[in-house]
Amino acid sequence: MESLNLIPSFLPIGISSPPALFVFFLTFTFFLHIIFVNLTLGGSLLLLTSKYISKIYGDNNYNMIAEELGYLNTFNISLTVTTGVAPLLFVQTIYGNFFYTSSVLLSFKWLFVLAAVIFAYYFYYLYKMKPLYIRYSGGKGIVFIVIAALLFLYVAFMLVSTTVLSMHPEAWEEIYLNKRAFFDLPALLPRYIHFVFAATAFAGLFLMVYSRMRKSFSKELKEKMYNFGKKTFFIITLAQIPVGIWLLLSHEKGIMMLLMGESLLGTVSFIIALIAAAAALAVVLLKKDNLYFLAGLGVVITIFMVLIRRTIENGYFSKYVNIYNMETNPQWGIFVIFLVLLVAVLGILGFTLFKINRELKPENK
Repeated sequence: MESLNLIPSFLPIGISSPPALFVFFLTFTFFLHIIFVNLTLGGSLLLLTSKYISKIYGDNNYNMIAEELGYLNTFNISLTVTTGVAPLLFVQTIYGNFFYTSSVLLSFKWLFVLAAVIFAYYFYYLYKMKPLYIRYSGGKGIVFIVIAALLFLYVAFMLVSTTVLSMHPEAWEEIYLNKRAFFDLPALLPRYIHFVFAATAFAGLFLMVYSRMRKSFSKELKEKMYNFGKKTFFIITLAQIPVGIWLLLSHEKGIMMLLMGESLLGTVSFIIALIAAAAALAVVLLKKDNLYFLAGLGVVITIFMVLIRRTIENGYFSKYVNIYNMETNPQWGIFVIFLVLLVAVLGILGFTLFKINRELKPENK
């Protein structure tokens, strides 16, 4: 059976705006989403790590770091889910025929993603509130974070699997007939490891900045939190080098070359991301505590990694369809409403972050 024949047809009614607009907002909203994904997943892993360090070395500062991460992640999870709605809808609009088939092939494994997020959210609140016997238990409910972290790792794996599977229609028939496992797809494992490492490094960078913002923390706690985040960011970012090479080489040559000259966007994004990552490592290694500069580099790396992702995905999908030739049926009234609401939400979020920053009075270092 030809791969092309397995791809469902696009909806005949056409999409409500030019495809380029959908691609732009898919990229932009995914960037917002991945920020909170990194904080949630990476924060969960750092919470467990700090709990372990506290138990092994008897340092209560790391226990306080874990408690703070548990508190923050109840908000991060909510923002992760909220910001994830828009990119999911945009994906379903322009790549729905690919996404739908890949999710069907994953069957119950994909359906469990929603349940996993819900349960992980509840487990975090059990850890945060510590009701009933949990408050007096020796572990203080850490088992709930262990389960939540495993659930988040599962969700991340399923999201990566769905994305990779959607880009390989040539494998659909064999997977459907159980002649091939979906986790045997090229780039799936290195992409997943790269994703988890990136989230952990970003969470480490966040801890560095956050440690300087909390004026109520003791000097010792601030230093412990800062150094913990610093070591995490530096070590994991270094580990990303071999993983990144593995991921790059796991793609077929035509896709790999999109980042090496054949695509202007892909090549420029790849170069800038590498330079920004090297600069961040240099700043940390030279002990230059310019946290705003480091935070800016973290955002720059994330932006261009998202653009690299967009380039690679477009490279795979373009073998089967040109989304820019999709039939359109513009409904500009709805688009204007969406744009106004998006600007309003971004304004509220920006004002909230400004107020938080002002009240916490970060130290200048």
